[in-house]
Amino acid sequence: MNNIHAALEIGTTRTILAIGESNGGGRLKVTCHAEIPSSGVRKSQILDISQATQSIKSVLKEIQKRHDAEGSKITIANAVLAVSGQHITASHAEGSAVIEKDKVGDNEIEEVASRIREMPLPKGRELLDIIDQDYEVDGYGGIISPKGIAGRMLKLNSLQIHADIHRIQDAKTAAENVHLEISEPLFAATCAADAVLDERERKDGVLLLDMGGGSTGYAAYCDGVLKDAGVIGVGGDHITNDIAYAFQTTNAQAEKLKIESASAILGQYSTENSRVRITGSSSLMESRTISRRALDTVVNARLKELFSILRERFEENDLIHRMHAGIVLVGGGAGMREIDILARNELGHEARIGKPQNIDGIDDIQSPWAFSTIAGALLYSLKANEEKNILQDIWGRFFK
Repeated sequence: MNNIHAALEIGTTRTILAIGESNGGGRLKVTCHAEIPSSGVRKSQILDISQATQSIKSVLKEIQKRHDAEGSKITIANAVLAVSGQHITASHAEGSAVIEKDKVGDNEIEEVASRIREMPLPKGRELLDIIDQDYEVDGYGGIISPKGIAGRMLKLNSLQIHADIHRIQDAKTAAENVHLEISEPLFAATCAADAVLDERERKDGVLLLDMGGGSTGYAAYCDGVLKDAGVIGVGGDHITNDIAYAFQTTNAQAEKLKIESASAILGQYSTENSRVRITGSSSLMESRTISRRALDTVVNARLKELFSILRERFEENDLIHRMHAGIVLVGGGAGMREIDILARNELGHEARIGKPQNIDGIDDIQSPWAFSTIAGALLYSLKANEEKNILQDIWGRFFK
């Protein structure tokens, strides 16, 4: 059924599968989703395919179980895959063509686009996306639609997002082991951007941060197009590990402290005398307390490191001062208390927590910011299917 769409994400902390159905008019309704803690994955990289396979099998089984309970049947044969991890890179590419008749025509536009798409990637890389940014005619840039402009040389500037081919293949293998075909791999951060950003924000300039367990993906937009994208190898697990090391706790205790008690900034929650209780990890271990200010100091230091790396990155490419629509935080890490305030203080722009738009059926999801990537992947699948149907319709009419 062409109106049914599936999206899979094998993250550091969780594996999630979601099913969506077209509502018409470009909207999509999430009809079912399931997630479990990931196994065999670290820093967004599969380390044990058998464990990752079992995680996918479990979410598939849960989806089918829920449909059975509703008296309906579903067979999921394929899904798009949202991918993250530090192996993902964005690089700029240029295609050029001589303008034959003094003004840019369709032939030159098609030629530069074709040259970009035929450009080989470095060995061992798989393409996730190509984004056309702008055109230049005789060195004058920033042109959105070059047709009819006079000149001698046309150039197209594009951004190629690509990943380690072996990391993609590992995910495909894990899915194929349970008879789930991956139809297309997608970059998680741009999926999330498609779900939470509107066109005005993209035009004004906006930075989306997808804060996952093993890494933080980013997508920076200006003038309506994606200007830069990539992944920083700092995520929520690093904060958990810092807490565990600083206070000699188990990872489970550290994760609970991070979620329930910690704040991204030193403020009203971290007074000098405020304490946080750590429950003993077993019946033989007594509970104890730690300074809330000390806890927040550990969290604040790691997040400041992340924002410092990002600020340096965007200062280098002169984008930091163009984010007039501010910063949008998504992913599990966006749920950290007062992280939007820290992002504003460190990056110098207003920040907000993002939630998926133009998608129904998610009102009961407790942390919609953590659902942004999978929602965007479903929306991509919907749009790609609609475009495919339009082309098939045109082709059918033409050769009727």
